[in-house]
Amino acid sequence: MYYLNLKLYKIINNLLIRTSLKKIILFFIILFYFKSFSQTENFKKLESPVDIPIILSGNFGELRSSGFHSGIDIKTKGKQGLNIRSVDSGYISRVQISTSGFGKVVYINHANNLTTVYAHLSKFSDKIEKLINKLQYRNKSYEIRKYFKSNELKVGKREIIGYSGNTGSSTGPHLHFETRKTNQELPFNPLNHNYIIKDTIRPYVRNIFLYGIKKGLLKKKKLNLLKINDSTYTTDVIKTIDTIGFGVVSYDRQNYTNNIFGNYKYSVFKNDSLNFEFIFDSFSFDEKPIQRKFVDNEYYITNRSRIVKLFGKQNGNLSFVSKKNEGIVVNKNDDLKIKIKLSDYENNNTYVLLNILGDDNSFEYDNEVTFPFNKIIDNEKKYNLNFNGYELTLNKNTFERKSKILFEYENDTLSVYNPYILADKSFEINYPVNKITRGQYLSRKNHDKSTSFVTNEIKNGYYNFKSKSLGKFFLNNDSIPPRVSRNKRINYKKELQYYIRDLETGIKKYYGKVNEQWALFEYEPKLNKIIFNNDTLIKKNKINKINIYVEDLNGNSTNIIDSLSF
Repeated sequence: MYYLNLKLYKIINNLLIRTSLKKIILFFIILFYFKSFSQTENFKKLESPVDIPIILSGNFGELRSSGFHSGIDIKTKGKQGLNIRSVDSGYISRVQISTSGFGKVVYINHANNLTTVYAHLSKFSDKIEKLINKLQYRNKSYEIRKYFKSNELKVGKREIIGYSGNTGSSTGPHLHFETRKTNQELPFNPLNHNYIIKDTIRPYVRNIFLYGIKKGLLKKKKLNLLKINDSTYTTDVIKTIDTIGFGVVSYDRQNYTNNIFGNYKYSVFKNDSLNFEFIFDSFSFDEKPIQRKFVDNEYYITNRSRIVKLFGKQNGNLSFVSKKNEGIVVNKNDDLKIKIKLSDYENNNTYVLLNILGDDNSFEYDNEVTFPFNKIIDNEKKYNLNFNGYELTLNKNTFERKSKILFEYENDTLSVYNPYILADKSFEINYPVNKITRGQYLSRKNHDKSTSFVTNEIKNGYYNFKSKSLGKFFLNNDSIPPRVSRNKRINYKKELQYYIRDLETGIKKYYGKVNEQWALFEYEPKLNKIIFNNDTLIKKNKINKINIYVEDLNGNSTNIIDSLSF
């Protein structure tokens, strides 16, 4: 449960060790206090945000490419337009519209330091929609962020605040729902509010790996999993002398859905004592991207599957790590019993039992994935590298640990490359430009062979930029303007739709005008479409002038004018 439960557990445990009447009385006083506090602030039962049974497609804390998932994803039967309701009375504190991220989202502040978040909406309720629409026209912008005071936009329990959708960085219709501590903007697990999600299925362990942390320099070995029963696995006896850690490929399932979820808790026990533990009740947004430090990125790049490393070097305390270690030391003649416990929120558990013997100093790890490199970067040093005028600056701790990179210029391409590592800090590149051609810009080729626009700005003869993304940088050309066309399958008298596409660098900005006035065209990048719902700008029984302007990242633009009779 929530972190208060952990505190309460420790208090109870300590008191029961020394049983005197005075201490037992004190125990019940503390129990009453924490029970009351948790019920009013953290465990109040909330209404459902949807009118259908809650079935999840994503759970709290699971690993995403952007970091830990800060809420739960609730299925909406694959439909847009279902009622989304406020889970309690309060006031709307923020409304935001973006073409990425949460898309259309509503934030509601409630009593007891609670904020709830409702994301990827297709539309807001009428009273919200009217306010936001006015602001969009005032700012001449589809994307908007508006904060409200406590007396401006109140909502009641179960009041409709919007409708389910697929806006922003969403891959299908659903509701992303969050609960946060208002004063800290701190997300915590919404299931703490007594939402009933049927789950009788244990977590599944697919693979387990042993890492050599000291002598193995983070080399790894895939272990042979042996099934004992439905809940317990083991491996062959491990013989080594090293500082070791473990990693697992594991996921969870729930009843009534085929979706795959992350585990709620990962625990490692050494000789029955807790040695390491993740528990996903809460984390700060500063901690959200730290998840990648506990994921084997090399394995993910090569296998599209995440090994969660149950060890790690940590600077400071992390709220989701209740017990930490930097590895288990195995000395000669040691006989260690290791238990890995994988748990879901409903306390369905899966176990892996391992026996480690310290009697072999030549443990064989799997072959490393290799790539051409020519520089070893010590993360404790700053580097100013130069290759025939191409400059790379790396500050200390750009990477988490000592790393290998390829830094060279060959075949018109500057490589600052290692597909298997991630940068924690931005590095800086100066890329000299000897000749400028029309439509020229700097591009990055990624590991998956895709290319990305970097910059088209030249200063003092250089493309100068900062980035956290390694890759292969080269001069590219885009002089082709975006494509714009009206969707003629839709009756424009009911709704205007235009397709906008740019096959090279991508869309930077757009706007639409109706009869020379700025008009609200909603942009849905996933569909390459902008949409205008005919409003008071349209003149009935007359020819209306529709003006669409689209510009790509390299400055190429298209401007079309339609004359349409309404």
